[in-house]
Amino acid sequence: MKALRFFMDGKVMRIFFASFLVMTFLTATGHAQTTADLSERIGRIEASLKAINKKLANNYIGSQKVKTDAEMDAALMASQGVEETVRALTDDIERINFERKQFLERYTRLQDDIAIRFRDLEKRLDAAERKNIQLTEEKRKYEQAERAAHEAEAKRKAKEEAEAKAEKERVAKLKSTYGKKKPKALYDEAYAAVQKKNYKDASKKLEAFLELYPDDALAGNAQYWLGETYFVREQYDKAAVMFAEGFQKYRTSPKAPDNLFKLGLTMAKLNKKTEACIAFTNFGKEYPQVSETMKSRLKKEMTKLKCP
Repeated sequence: MKALRFFMDGKVMRIFFASFLVMTFLTATGHAQTTADLSERIGRIEASLKAINKKLANNYIGSQKVKTDAEMDAALMASQGVEETVRALTDDIERINFERKQFLERYTRLQDDIAIRFRDLEKRLDAAERKNIQLTEEKRKYEQAERAAHEAEAKRKAKEEAEAKAEKERVAKLKSTYGKKKPKALYDEAYAAVQKKNYKDASKKLEAFLELYPDDALAGNAQYWLGETYFVREQYDKAAVMFAEGFQKYRTSPKAPDNLFKLGLTMAKLNKKTEACIAFTNFGKEYPQVSETMKSRLKKEMTKLKCP
């Protein structure tokens, strides 16, 4: 009888201990609280344990003494019922633990999946932010370049307008100053200024002549001497333009060979060897019948530049 009571007490203690561990573990993890079914089962287990405690209390020696064999048989049957209840509760606990394990595994897989998705989203967000920064910088550079282009175009137009205005004023001044002079008289005055080495005055009168009488027979000569006024003053850029235009516009002029030859000399002064050699080579092809003196000068200049 003592063994029976001890057995029942031990079973009860193990059940209480097992139940306590289950409740403590589930409470600590916080996952069981999210499942209404698990909570309901724990409630049923607790109710069963209370019933067992009540039955044991009625048969415990410290409560009352068993006086008859019938009472002993009743107590034994009660203990057997307790054992069955304990086994049932143990099965419930095992099922709960198994279901809890499955729940935790699913929860862990879900957490891992969510973590992977978040990392992927973070990478995509970082890539989008970098792309946005790149596009913003490209837009800034484009707008900056566009503003610079507009400003450059505005400056170019303003410069062209200013040059056109200046040219118009220059032509108007030339006409008002020299417009009443006859072509030959104006040319003679300009050539006389060249002979006197008064190149500034000569260039003004030669410019006036070419502006007022561009189709006159003396225009080719005037073009050459205008280039010469710049050449002797070492304004080689302007001189090159005058000699080139003189050769192109007035190819039949007596000064056409001089314009081409002097263009070669001017290119050499500008350290443009290739252009100078081209001018000298073309001179030999265009004017093979020039004087021996001119041929000698041509050969000398080409040798100096080492023209092919």
